[in-house]
Amino acid sequence: MQRELSFRKSEDGVSPIIGTILILGIMVSITGTMLVWGIPQIQQSEAYAIYTSAQNNFLNFDADMDQVILQGTGSSRTSTVSFSSGTFVLRENLDEMRYYYTTVSWSDPKIIGVKSGAKTFAMTDSKAIVNDYSVSLTYPNGTSWTGTTSSRLVTGFPEIVYGVKATYTSTENTTQIGGFFVYGVDSLSYKYSSVSGIYKMRMFNGGLVAKEPGGNFFVISQPLIRSIENSNSFDSLSLYQTDYDMSLSSPKSVMAGNYNFEARNQGGTDNSVTIYSLRMGFTGDSSLALRNYYLSNWGFDGNTYYFTSSESTTAANMGFEEDIVYSQDTAFDFRILERTIHVTFNIR
Repeated sequence: MQRELSFRKSEDGVSPIIGTILILGIMVSITGTMLVWGIPQIQQSEAYAIYTSAQNNFLNFDADMDQVILQGTGSSRTSTVSFSSGTFVLRENLDEMRYYYTTVSWSDPKIIGVKSGAKTFAMTDSKAIVNDYSVSLTYPNGTSWTGTTSSRLVTGFPEIVYGVKATYTSTENTTQIGGFFVYGVDSLSYKYSSVSGIYKMRMFNGGLVAKEPGGNFFVISQPLIRSIENSNSFDSLSLYQTDYDMSLSSPKSVMAGNYNFEARNQGGTDNSVTIYSLRMGFTGDSSLALRNYYLSNWGFDGNTYYFTSSESTTAANMGFEEDIVYSQDTAFDFRILERTIHVTFNIR
């Protein structure tokens, strides 16, 4: 009896110890799961909430900016913008946009190599109607240059800068065949570094693009575009090209806080031509977002432009350009409306 009693007492003493160990094991497991999955999920949710809050503020600012652009020279608006994390700054010429157009239906210039800093580009007529082109370049400082293609190359001009505008005719007559515009794109840019990765938003040309961790830029507010459509074609298409000027703003960039953003339309130049086709090229982080937007919403098609070595060895070595193009059988009015917007930030 003593031996049995002793055994039972030992058994009674072990059971609570085992229970305690099991409870501790469960607690460690739960804590580990929280550390590995729960806390990061909470942090990611918090980061996304911060980003979406900032996004809503900038979407409201973008809507006010659209009204400033549309209402014309001298119009202004003040927007209240708040964001709890991140930075907001003007980034000049962050992307590049190129617009090529044709003003006749019987010629289709194929062009590659046009970009800021270029001193040579290649062009030929895809329809093999025009043998050589006469090209005129106008620079933003008022100077100009005129030359002709030689072996499908245009050379000898001062390097291309943002704001250059070109027109071209056949060397056999003075009928304008087409032209192009080259722009640097200013962006009002937001960046937020979080535990999930980097969130970005960029505002330009009356639109807003965004990038979330692990993804590409995408359009969340469409660029400002005006059009008059007739059945499956355009009567007119107008695109806005905005430059932002912050010379009057005391802070050039702002951190998290509550601000009054004032935007004022300082006017600009209206470029108007009657065209049959429009090609658009983009360079920079926002290029894929813009390409997809126009392909999905405005009837553009993708096209790859390149030269073979039999056409020109020099041009073939320039590689290829994947741009988008829209064309129709009837001519339509195309406009690029250049606008300078003064932007100032003030703490609210």
